[in-house]
Amino acid sequence: MKKLVKQLVDLQKIDSKFDALQLQKGDLPFMIEEAENELGNKSSKKKELEDTIKKGEADRRMFQLEIEAGNEKLKKYEEQLYMVQTNKEYDAISLEIDTKKMEIKELENKILQSLEEEEELKKQIKELQKEIKKLEEQLGEYRRELDEIVQQTRSEEKRLIKEREKIIAEIDKRYQGQYERIRKAKNGLAVVPIKKNSCGGCFSAIPPQKIVEIREMHRLFTCEYCGRILVWVDENQ
Repeated sequence: MKKLVKQLVDLQKIDSKFDALQLQKGDLPFMIEEAENELGNKSSKKKELEDTIKKGEADRRMFQLEIEAGNEKLKKYEEQLYMVQTNKEYDAISLEIDTKKMEIKELENKILQSLEEEEELKKQIKELQKEIKKLEEQLGEYRRELDEIVQQTRSEEKRLIKEREKIIAEIDKRYQGQYERIRKAKNGLAVVPIKKNSCGGCFSAIPPQKIVEIREMHRLFTCEYCGRILVWVDENQ
């Protein structure tokens, strides 16, 4: 059990050092993730607007074809108008002409409306392009800053990972799981020393008899208040 306690103490030291290295990165990983998400959202929005413009262009081509077909029919109706022999035929063809002219006018209005909408969409795209460029530049700067830090800490991180793997390999799975659960729940601090007769994690007082038992290291003890693993560390060592 004494060996296990020492292993857990060493493991906590390694993890604390590793956490300190991660802290050097500050908020950069989070800032990069946020910038990437925002960049993705704006790029998707830009793509949606571009697709809307393409659809508008296709619709206008279709409207134009319908106008051309309508003008052809209108021409035929007007030619027929001079060939009618009765007022009834004249009224019927006149109605067809008026209806077709209205249809053509409506199609022309749709084309104009589509062009106005496209102009507004292009303005939005232009603004998005500026925002995307700014985000890309900012993201590049964040990544360069993070890369510099990673380069500085890489060798130390590799050393710590290697030491950690060596210790973990010798610890029973039960205690590994217990350690990791506490560490996750307590902001990375699973093993704490007794300081001034108190828990080194939450600073709650520990009864003298329990301190004696913890010093003997015959089994693992946890703080009844915060749940962290309690150990006795001889300051003279």
